[in-house]
Amino acid sequence: SRKSPNFGHKLCFCGLKASTNQAWTDKNPARRFYGCPRTEWQKKALIEARDEIRKKNKIIEQLNETIAEMRSDLEKKQMETVKDEDEIVRQFEECFV
Repeated sequence: SRKSPNFGHKLCFCGLKASTNQAWTDKNPARRFYGCPRTEWQKKALIEARDEIRKKNKIIEQLNETIAEMRSDLEKKQMETVKDEDEIVRQFEECFV
């Protein structure tokens, strides 16, 4: 009998020792599967991209909140300006009319 050179490890189609991965999808939560170690960089890149997107989304959310606050402040100031203008007109009319 011949002994296998992989010593009981699963091999990828490319001949490298397959890595064990775990899926975290809604359909297959915690499902384990074998993957090619040559594609590990893709997983890392996707995780890094996901983290970057989350950071950017948080920044966008904060900016949207700031914009909403600034719009609210602007509306208040515009209303105050209208009130001030009305008061100036009223005082003018009292003095000269």
